[in-house]
Order: sequence, then structure tokens, then C-alpha cells
Amino acid sequence: MNAFAGSAVTSLSRIAILVPALVLGCGGRRDDATAAVDPGPDLQVLGESSRIRLEDPVPATSPWFDGARVTLVAARGETLGLQVLHRDSDAVALTVDGAGVRAFTVASLPVVRPSTALYSGTRPPGTYADVLTPATAAPTSNPAYFEVVVPPTADPGLHRGELLVGSRRFPVELTVAPVTLPPLSPSVWAYEDPREFGWTDAEPQLIDRAVPTPRERACVALFREHGVVLAPDLPLAWWPTRKELLAGFPHIPVVLPDDAAQIAGDVRGWIAATRGTGQLPFAIPVDEPRTPEARAKVRAIGDAVHAAGGGLTTFRMAVTAEPHPDFGSAVDLHISWNAAHLTGDTSARWTYNGAPPFAGSMTLDAASPGTRTWGWIAHRYDIPVWYVWDALYWHDRHNRRGAPLPGRAFDPRDPVTFDDGEDHGNLDGVLALPSPTGCLPTLRLAALRRGLLDRALLALASRCSPSRTAALATRLIPVALADAPRGSPPSWPLSDLPFELARRELLDLASCR
Repeated sequence: MNAFAGSAVTSLSRIAILVPALVLGCGGRRDDATAAVDPGPDLQVLGESSRIRLEDPVPATSPWFDGARVTLVAARGETLGLQVLHRDSDAVALTVDGAGVRAFTVASLPVVRPSTALYSGTRPPGTYADVLTPATAAPTSNPAYFEVVVPPTADPGLHRGELLVGSRRFPVELTVAPVTLPPLSPSVWAYEDPREFGWTDAEPQLIDRAVPTPRERACVALFREHGVVLAPDLPLAWWPTRKELLAGFPHIPVVLPDDAAQIAGDVRGWIAATRGTGQLPFAIPVDEPRTPEARAKVRAIGDAVHAAGGGLTTFRMAVTAEPHPDFGSAVDLHISWNAAHLTGDTSARWTYNGAPPFAGSMTLDAASPGTRTWGWIAHRYDIPVWYVWDALYWHDRHNRRGAPLPGRAFDPRDPVTFDDGEDHGNLDGVLALPSPTGCLPTLRLAALRRGLLDRALLALASRCSPSRTAALATRLIPVALADAPRGSPPSWPLSDLPFELARRELLDLASCR
């Protein structure tokens, strides 16, 4: 029986059972070859974009914790994520005056087969911290995770609190900068297949994908809190029942009919349905067209879209590829890391997913800071939308090798979610896991939000000091996307510590001081 054959509650409880490293703690497992390695401090505080492998030494230094005091800096309206690494099974609690604090238990998953080079392929097997469950009491997991939510109305200046780890107490100092972040506007579209919500039940069931279920709605709301629009691409008939879930997002993902004769009618229908709303439909009917035949199909569909009134301001024909002469003028939007350059682009580019050296990876065993890089790269390359395929890929339905849907379910004992026989990725396409009421977030989703908040700070800082902000962003992300040489190491630091120090510089710049 696979790990999701039972209820979502049973599935997630199996994660804790299967991962004893939650009890052993960071650095708790050593074999003879690594016995002499310094395991690092017994207690450390890191940010949400530190990708923790429990067998690795704990970082010796941290901008958040000096061994005696926790030091935080935030804007008004900002959310800070903190991982508290500790080797004992102590209860961990955090309080901060004038800010909300949310506590989470962290489940860690064993990577048995490291993700291949397609996803970055640089980290060894081991146990990786990731799945977040809201805690009703002080969490005892290692790491424990907390989100410090600074309200937009918080008074600038020093706020105090306390970190409690077992019987040990540490003062917390939060400095609220005189900077106010606007509400986080979504700039990421994450595809999801609504059928996943039925497939995770004890008895896999068919659901009406046109009508969002309560579990799907809860999951959509969770992603919105992280700056991400979670949505399938929509047939025209689904628009009336799903448009509220896309409110405020200017880009509507659309699926066109397979029958070429019906394309014109749907394009006209979408243009009429979205006219005057400030929202613009787009479609990606051919994914990654690599052959002349596939590119010819893109051109034929794009010509049909444009003949029906589509275009840059009405209905965008998109392709997940860089520009190519075979497309002619049939493509309005290119979505690919190979399409975006710092200079020379004549139209807006989007990108999707990521792997070094083009962008940080979203796999479980990705190098730090993973998806946090997306916000910084999007700022440097002026990317309006980052496309995630997929966000709820709980079943490998594309490589089921003739088996009926839903395909191979995610198994926490070996969390490879995509395996085409050549490449495989651990939790590839899985930014949240199922829960009885919706979704459980992950540290990788939290890191993605962290990057989007960084991008908002970059925008504010650019208004006060454009040259210094640009220099800071360039220092942290020299090159990415199409400008990164294939096969080269990533240009950014493989740690979230330099990113945290840069974020604090941004707070100073955004204060216009």
C-alpha cells in the first residue's frame, strides 16, 4: 500500500514515524568516517531558506543568534521565518512583543536517491527538514519553526521577547524599521490539478474540477498568503465558478480546446469574459516545443489565436521556450529561463521552475537558499510572473508507465515525485502536502515567500537609492536565467546568511536614511 492510500492524516503521521532523525536532531547521526567532524553548536537559529540536512554540522555562526541573544530586524508588514535547531527533544517557544508568532512542527524526509543534475544534483542522501504542521503547543521537532508576523501598524523601534528551549531562556530583540511593506501581491502562478484532492482520499474519487472543493479553496488561500496564485489552467466553462479565486491577479491561465475548429470561439469567449476586468488570459498549448514539428504546431495555434482577436492586450499566446524563427509572429509571451536576459529583451519575459545556475531549485534536497533566489532574480531580470509546474504533484501521473490514473503516489520513505527513468527529483513539483482540510506548507514554500518579500524590499529600496540597491542586487545575483553559462556553478551564495545580511541592508536603504 502506498503512503497516500489511506487518509491524509495517516499519511502525514507516517512521515513522523519514518523519520527518526526528528528525534536524533541535527548532527545526531555520525558514522565512523564523519565521527571527527565538529557537529557545530547545540542550539542555532537560522532563516526559512536554510535547506537543512540533519546529518550536516550546524552552522557555527548566524546573524539571528550569537549564542546568548536572538536579534531580528523587520519592516512593518513583514513576516520572518525562523528555524530553531536543537539536539534535545525540548519544547521550543517564542514570544515577541507587538508581533504575532506562529509555531510549526517540522517533519523531515529521507532522501534515498538524490535529485539528478536536471534539478541541481549536488547534495548527498540524508534527512531534510521540510513539512510544516501548525503546532497547538510548543513544538519539540528539530528544527522547530516559527513565523514572526510584524503588523503594518507596528511601532518602529525595539520590541522585546523571549526564546524558550526546554529550561533555557534567551532574550529576543526585534527592531522594526521605519519601512512599511505593502500587502504581498502575487507574482507567482503555481499550476495544480484539482483531481489531486480526490486522489488523496482513502477511496480515490472523481471530483468536478470546475467547482473548487473546500479543501482546494483552503489550499488556494494558503498559497495566496505566500504570494502565489494556485490554479489549474481553465477551460472557458470553468471561469464562472473559479474567477473569484483569481481575483486581483492580472494573468488568467487558460487551456485551449484540442479541436482547432473550436479555438477561435474560445479565444473570443475569453476576450469577452475578461474585457474591462484588468485581467488578461494566456494559454500554453504546446509545452517545450523542441522539434520543427512542435514549433510548427505552436505557430499554427498562435496564428489561429491572433485571427480570432488574440494578441498582447487581449489574449496572449504563450510558449515555454525561448524565441525561435519558426514561431514567426505567432507567440506573444515566452516563458523560459532561456528567454530572459538582463539586456536586449524587447518584451516581457516570464520563467518557470528552476535549477542552478539559472535559478534556485525547489526540490527537497536543493542547496540553500533554494526558492528564495526567485524573488531576487525576478527583480534583477524584471520578471512579472514566475510559473511553477507543479505545486501539488502528489502523484507522478506523467510517468505511470501504462498504469491507470492517478499514477504513482508520493511515498515519504523515498520522496521522488517525478521519475521519467532518466531524471528524478525529490518533491519536484510539491510545494505543499495534503492535509484533511487543505494543504500543509513546506519550508520551500516559506523560502519562496521570503524571496518575494525580499523583492518587495528591493522595490522600496530602489525608490530611495536606485544605484546602491542595484549594486546590492548585482553583488548577490551576478547572473542567472539565460545569462548563466550552462554547466557553471551558481553565481549566488549557497547559504541564506548572505541573503539575510543583504535583506538588512535593504531595510536601511528603504528607510531613505
